[in-house]
Amino acid sequence: MNLSLANFLSEFEFFENEKNLIAHIEEFLAKEHLVRPLLVYSIHNKIPQIDFKKCRTVLGKSDRQQLYSTKLLDELFIKRTDIKTLPCLSIKVESCYYYYLNLGFKKNQFHFAVFSAPSEISTDVLTFLSQFATSHLKIIQRFEDLYKMHDLIHIDDVTGLYNQRKLYKDLTLLVDKFQKEKDPFCILFIDIDYFKKVNDNYGHLVGTKLLESVAKDIKSLLRDSDISYRYGGDEFVVILVNSDADAGKIVGERILQVIKERPYDVEHKGEKKTINLSVSIGVAEFPTDAVNSQEILSIADRMMYEAKESGRGLVFNTQDVFKSSLHKALKEKKIGNGE
Repeated sequence: MNLSLANFLSEFEFFENEKNLIAHIEEFLAKEHLVRPLLVYSIHNKIPQIDFKKCRTVLGKSDRQQLYSTKLLDELFIKRTDIKTLPCLSIKVESCYYYYLNLGFKKNQFHFAVFSAPSEISTDVLTFLSQFATSHLKIIQRFEDLYKMHDLIHIDDVTGLYNQRKLYKDLTLLVDKFQKEKDPFCILFIDIDYFKKVNDNYGHLVGTKLLESVAKDIKSLLRDSDISYRYGGDEFVVILVNSDADAGKIVGERILQVIKERPYDVEHKGEKKTINLSVSIGVAEFPTDAVNSQEILSIADRMMYEAKESGRGLVFNTQDVFKSSLHKALKEKKIGNGE
């Protein structure tokens, strides 16, 4: 092994995805052989020949494709049915060398790169890089499969949201994070109003379909950084990261409005039915309303019940409860004074 490849290996780090792996190879080729940016494609492994109309761009689109003409690339791969078994290929066009590099398989997709260089690159070097990429794509795939299997433990199979177990873990992590970074967060506790009547009137199959639809509506109204869970039954929980109770109230009102205004179409006994739903939502903020992960969830749950007791189809936070209690106390005082 030459010195440059030894240095390449010495700089190895774990690659989280194929783009990290490709970037590492590209950096080496640019430094050692002055290659132009790599154009990286993937194609389904059932397609025997390279057909660029059926390829997906993994790295480099319009900014890189303009460096390599389609005609030239077709010439590189022309009539090669064995392309997926070859580590590399090259052609010389005038004073420039064009290369194909086999990067290997990830699930059902075959990955390869094309690039050019001002001088010839040793076949041994390219073969080594191909073998390196092929083996590490397999490792990346194994880790991704493990992560997915681990994630499935925390997924509710009805709604696709995270489950209660994941909620407890995330709350603990966010409370710990607050101790270090002082990032507040907000909890929404959401309960569908009169959902028992829906199950009683239409059956649990319809009820399950509605839960799935409501979950999608809730998730569609959140940021990527926010997290949604099915707490159990017809109850959902949302964590709004880096948000206070005011933001929670705004998001809660938005969720309530969308669910109340949407007609949920279902099929019952061969007929299409439209069901209108409503939710009651409780809001709590950490650390303003609670001192630990159990308490913040309990406060949000209590706020949800306050919303139900106040008429349902409402969003309540601790300030709303304070105002409601104060209003009630003043009203009772007036009645007691004969006013």
